[in-house]
Amino acid sequence: MSISTTHPAASATQAAAAAPAWLATAVAADAELTYLAELLAAAGVTALRASGVLAVPDLAAGPGDTAGIRVRTTSNPPHALYVIAAGSITPHAGADSAFAHLRPLIEAAARPCDGCGAEASKPCNPNCLPDPSND
Repeated sequence: MSISTTHPAASATQAAAAAPAWLATAVAADAELTYLAELLAAAGVTALRASGVLAVPDLAAGPGDTAGIRVRTTSNPPHALYVIAAGSITPHAGADSAFAHLRPLIEAAARPCDGCGAEASKPCNPNCLPDPSND
């Protein structure tokens, strides 16, 4: 007779197992921020590091975004990496999750914009309507 190690769907145990583990300390969050900087560097993205902040000024959250993207940690729980882009804040339990969130923006930045003619890695001009065939 075999015993199942899975939990019934929608059970409290299953939800706890599926939820990401938030970082335990501010030091762990800072280490994840450093790891995210390494992942971005390996992808060819320039990131500027300061205490508790990683700025990615050349990566746009969308057409017309000139503010760039920032990733912050906090000194108070819950410790996480907070991706700030185009006015929205998205918490992530670690560098891998934050990098997965940024990957589509990195890939989009590598393509030129046919809608306004902006060069690759440059944000589109305001009010640009990129060619939908490029997506």
